[in-house]
Amino acid sequence: MNMKMKGAARVLAVACAAAALPIMVASPASADQGDCQYSLHEAGYQIGPKVEAACKTGANTWNPGRFIQCFWGLTAIGVREEHAVTACQAA
Repeated sequence: MNMKMKGAARVLAVACAAAALPIMVASPASADQGDCQYSLHEAGYQIGPKVEAACKTGANTWNPGRFIQCFWGLTAIGVREEHAVTACQAA
């Protein structure tokens, strides 16, 4: 391979990497408070202020304890553990 072809190959490789970078680093689709509430609604629970508060906590991406706080909030009001796990994972 001559020098011009090696240079062209490098430029092409860098261009491809630059084009692919935004796709590779894009965050996966995330759920939200509504998905948490919908999960509980589908499981037969009534959605009220306490469910909304727990799901909101679970959806707060800035809160490192969001899952456990969501879980505790839901189980404290009578949501079965398996439903709370599913809902908080959806948040």
